[in-house]
Amino acid sequence: MLEEKSESLSLGSVIVIFDRDYGTFFFRDLRAYGSLTDDAEWLLERTPQRSWGIMIRPVACGEKYGLWVGEYGPHSNQVIREEITFDGGASSISRALFGYAEHRVEEKEVRRIVTIDTCKRKIRGSRIIQDFKHYTCPAKRFYEDCPHVKETYEAIRSKYGLGVKVHYSLILNVISNVKQCDDVLICPFLSRPNPFERIIVLNETLRSRKLGEIRIVDGNLVQIT
Repeated sequence: MLEEKSESLSLGSVIVIFDRDYGTFFFRDLRAYGSLTDDAEWLLERTPQRSWGIMIRPVACGEKYGLWVGEYGPHSNQVIREEITFDGGASSISRALFGYAEHRVEEKEVRRIVTIDTCKRKIRGSRIIQDFKHYTCPAKRFYEDCPHVKETYEAIRSKYGLGVKVHYSLILNVISNVKQCDDVLICPFLSRPNPFERIIVLNETLRSRKLGEIRIVDGNLVQIT
C-alpha cells in the first residue's frame, strides 16, 4: 500500500539517519533504486555501525511537501516500520532537505534545522518519530539544554539557601524527585549508582552553564554556592 502511494511522489536524493547510539548522519546525492524502502535498505547495507534508529527522506506530491519515515533495528538491513506524513511540521523539514539535496542549503544549516528534537516537536503525527528514544542522553543536550539541571538547582537553593553546608542525602532527596525524560533510556544525571557521582555530575553541569555549584566538602557535607 505504501509502495503504491510512493509511485506518485517525487523523492529527494537525501536520507537522514538518526541512530540511537551513533547520532545523526546525512547522505546526499543518493542514487539507488528510486524506491523508498529499497533505497533505505540499500543504504543500511552500507552503514554497518548501527543500533536502533529511524530514517527520514523528503518527498513531494505536487505542491505538497512531506517526509517518508522508516525505522530499523540493530544489525538489520531491513526497514521494520515506515510511514509517509504531510503534516505542517513535516513540510518545513522536507523543504529544507530538498534545498540541501539540490545544493541550495549548506550542510551546517540543514544540521541546525533538522534534528531529532525538532522532528519530535514538529511532527507529532508520526508514531515512529515519537517512539524514538536515545540510548544515552546526548552530551550537548544534557550539558546545555537539560531543564532538570536548572530546576533541581533552583529547588535545592530555594530549600536550603546559598552558602549553606548540608548533608549530601538532602541533595539526593531533591534529585530523586526528577522525572527522567521520555525519549532517553539512560539519563547521565539519574543513572549513576554512586550517590556522590550524581552530585558530581550535577555540579559539573551547573558549572558548565555558570549557574552555581554544589561542592563536596567532606565525606558527608556539600556546600551550595
